[in-house]
Amino acid sequence: MEKQFFMVYAEGQGAPTYKHENEQAASKEAERLAEKLGVNTTVLQAVKMVAPKDITKRVKTYADACAVLGIEPMNETVLAKLGFTKDEIAYRKLKTIAEALNEGWRPDWANSNEYKYWPWFVYNPASAGFSYATTYYAASYTSAHVGSRLCYKTRELATYAGRQFEGLYNDFLLIKK
Repeated sequence: MEKQFFMVYAEGQGAPTYKHENEQAASKEAERLAEKLGVNTTVLQAVKMVAPKDITKRVKTYADACAVLGIEPMNETVLAKLGFTKDEIAYRKLKTIAEALNEGWRPDWANSNEYKYWPWFVYNPASAGFSYATTYYAASYTSAHVGSRLCYKTRELATYAGRQFEGLYNDFLLIKK
């Protein structure tokens, strides 16, 4: 079930832009705006929120991946104080992103006919990091080049992840001071 929310519309003021978690907060805001602006206001209740079907339109950041999965983002400050390194935090983020982008698909390593894709990077000393180069797959063999939690169900998703999250892959793959 989707989380219900409310918005306030003030006549002649354009589309509502702020989501309220409950009707009371929205009503209070509607009263405040009606007095301040001298116009009628309406509290709108969301009946249904429609998200783009294409997962790459919904997952552009780590926070987006968390939202898709319905989980809270990690508190990186706390993790760093607990001794987690930048690469460990990046790996956890990439696992979350892969899970969201794969929309429930998990690799079946016992199935040699199932292709599993991952982004492939080339080290570029000019940029002091890896750059996305291409996508590789495995169907009849396994490889130690990539963790199984960071593979994707399609070439397109692996390409997207490699390009969109190149910085996180650099944090994960490189030893930086």
